[in-house]
Amino acid sequence: MKEPIVAIATPFGESAVGIVRLSGRGVLDIARRFFRGSSQVKPRFAHYGEVVDEKGEVIDEAILIYYRAPRSYTGEDMVEISLHGNPFILKRVVELFLSAGCRLAEPGEFTKRAFLNGKLDLAQAEAVAELISAKTELARRVALRQLRGELSAKVKALREDLVGLCAYLEADIEFSEEDIPTITKEEVLERTERVLRGIRDLLRTARTGKFIREGVRLAIVGRPNVGKSSLFNALLREERSIVTEVEGTTRDYIEGSLNLRGVPVLLTDTAGIRKSEDPVEKIGVERSRKRIETADVVLLVLDGSEPLREEDLEIYREVRDKEHIVVVNKVDLGVRIPLEIFEGDSIIKVSALTGYGLKDLEEEILKKAGVLIEEGLNIYVSVRHEELLRRSEKILEEFKDRYRGENLSPEIAMLDVREAADCLGEIVGEVTAEDILGSIFARFCIGK
Repeated sequence: MKEPIVAIATPFGESAVGIVRLSGRGVLDIARRFFRGSSQVKPRFAHYGEVVDEKGEVIDEAILIYYRAPRSYTGEDMVEISLHGNPFILKRVVELFLSAGCRLAEPGEFTKRAFLNGKLDLAQAEAVAELISAKTELARRVALRQLRGELSAKVKALREDLVGLCAYLEADIEFSEEDIPTITKEEVLERTERVLRGIRDLLRTARTGKFIREGVRLAIVGRPNVGKSSLFNALLREERSIVTEVEGTTRDYIEGSLNLRGVPVLLTDTAGIRKSEDPVEKIGVERSRKRIETADVVLLVLDGSEPLREEDLEIYREVRDKEHIVVVNKVDLGVRIPLEIFEGDSIIKVSALTGYGLKDLEEEILKKAGVLIEEGLNIYVSVRHEELLRRSEKILEEFKDRYRGENLSPEIAMLDVREAADCLGEIVGEVTAEDILGSIFARFCIGK
């Protein structure tokens, strides 16, 4: 991992400035072979000069900054060269360094080296990629909090509790004949339950974390002519879907994106669901049903100005076991629907025509997604973290049940607790296999 690597650290395309980044053993000497400027290079100072090729011909003017290990992003000697952001120039400069002994960096290799050199733990390293790809302000804040180590601190505290418990159990094994302080069975169970509470607190954030990072899939469904397309346009604040008084105008689903207080939402307007002999409409209805299956939240739209039809109830039976909101539309024309049928459901009255109730609907969507809007209330775990937390929770639950009900030997008890601690250690990278690292950093862009 000490061999010198090089990559372009800025996005491809023309720009005012482009950066070529090097890291590893001897990168300053390699860079200075092609950099003509200051006779001495001071760490963390900007040096103006020119980059030249093997023949001494000037390729571009440049600014060189040298970061001496360990005070660099990667923890190694590192050089960043800022040039004009012409892709041809940047590519040519990278080729020079490759010819001088550098290797092209793999995706995420700079951050991987930062992790391996102890500059970041694994949860923080993952946050780097999430910060780069954040699509909303809330996603940015969540990634930044993880990068600053807030999630890591919680996980490490839980792991330390388990490691401490292992120490007591090991003492029971090693010094069972000695007169030393030990820990009672009740204290073991209490400590285990305390860690489980902390794990469950983190697990409660998993679903919301997924929505913040990936977005909420929201499907608008209902029979024809209840105002689905009007609601779709009203939520998007633009005329995307065709709206007419003719039933069955929407024959296929239409998608649009919106941002609800920092949560990305993929909104889908579906074809009206009803029995039909029209082959095109039947395909549209089938696609609508597939959207119901894949949606995170379903908006069941009803025409509030008309009595309920059997078609409405059939669609309700399809969605009632999913996360859903009953949206009573056209309330500006009066409400004739017996709402007691939907007792226990989330019911929002709206008028897509006038905008009445749209704010309440947006609030209910966010509530269904479980998003905590207030600044600084929580951190959110990722899918990988959730998997490891659930594994640790399962091990501790089984351990607790066995330890309470059986005369479990300290040796077996310690193995269970240590396995649960290792699962938590994998979150921050204290216990990590090489193939896991490979899969994590493969998602990064080259140059980061």
